[in-house]
Amino acid sequence: MNLLGLNELPAPMRRSLILEAAYSISAGVVNGLVLLSQVTVLGSLQGDAAAVTVITAAMPGSAILQPIWASAARRYRLQTLALVSGAFRCLPLLVIGLITRPWPFTLAIVAYYIVSGPHSLAVPSLYKYNYADSHQGRIIGILRMIQHGMAMPIMLGGAWWLDREPAAYQLIYPLGGLIGLIGLVFYWLLRIPHDDPRERARKSERPTWNNIRTVLREDHNFRLFQSTIFLTGAGFLMSRPIWLYLLRDEFRLSQVELTVLVMVMPFVLGALTSPAWGLLIDRTSPVAGRVAFAWLGIFAYAALFLSFYAHWLWLAYLGAVLRGSVLGAAEVATTTGNLYFSVRRERAALYESISSLFQGIRGLLMPFVGWLLFQEVHLFIFLVPTGLNLWSLVLALQLWRRDRAESPESAYVRRMSEAHD
Repeated sequence: MNLLGLNELPAPMRRSLILEAAYSISAGVVNGLVLLSQVTVLGSLQGDAAAVTVITAAMPGSAILQPIWASAARRYRLQTLALVSGAFRCLPLLVIGLITRPWPFTLAIVAYYIVSGPHSLAVPSLYKYNYADSHQGRIIGILRMIQHGMAMPIMLGGAWWLDREPAAYQLIYPLGGLIGLIGLVFYWLLRIPHDDPRERARKSERPTWNNIRTVLREDHNFRLFQSTIFLTGAGFLMSRPIWLYLLRDEFRLSQVELTVLVMVMPFVLGALTSPAWGLLIDRTSPVAGRVAFAWLGIFAYAALFLSFYAHWLWLAYLGAVLRGSVLGAAEVATTTGNLYFSVRRERAALYESISSLFQGIRGLLMPFVGWLLFQEVHLFIFLVPTGLNLWSLVLALQLWRRDRAESPESAYVRRMSEAHD
């Protein structure tokens, strides 16, 4: 607490952090099982790469609806949206106990992501209400560490169990849904007095297409920031289903080995490094996280390409380590960046929805683009995300120079004065 400067926070903020940390444990269980679904549909239900591709596209693809939920935030409290959506997203996990075929399972996971939309918008938007701007990076990093730290043993333990008893998914997914419902009690206990939809309606633009275009046209730095996220995410979404598919077919890995390499290892490193990345971002800016992610992403995807080209499994592990070491930077930087550029807390939901809209468009297109490219170029598909990360790095460095051009003092005073006028 002292190392990260959290003792400086007033008592209400510390109380909110404790409650959100408790909630993050249950959210980690749910997220771990949903992330495990890509391995589950391949191993336990003998699905194909198309099913994995649909699941991969579902999470960011469903984000295309976020402007609708941002509009709802002008009429309802964000906390209410988080609670209602958080409860409904547990229902598909309960239903999985009755499913025995790959495509109904896939559709249940798609339904989970769709009904999660309001929750995915509300929770990060409320960080702007709950915590001081000066500590948001560290706090988000801690919450990510807890959530990912919980998801990791769930994924690993679930994969180990499914290797021995493939039908066990019919038990563990409904159990995870129940844990998710219990965890919402802690989120319900949060006190967020300024979560006022009337203020959001008064001080923030409607999330219409014209207003979104206006924000992107006038806020050049935010547009550049979103471009860096779009490019690195496009590379990830194009290659992830192919990575799973090739690891299974080229190296004959078990469900446990697939889970360790593709999910657990990056999650462990991302979770452990998130608070440190958050501290760095608090002391610099969210742009620093984007620079780091794009830089190491170039080497990560080059290692993945070489692992299949030379048939060296250790290079696949190296790629996973490189990706995981900056996963925390990417996640913390994305959330803090949306809050940083929104300036006003009332505009946080709008900026979060714009960011999610980009993710949604990317998520709907890129997994299928990657699959089509894979049919033509096979393992050379991994050179595409290598190039996209290089492009993202160029833009991130350009944004870094623009952000540094303002003196930190004047930028800080301007943002704080505008946020409280």
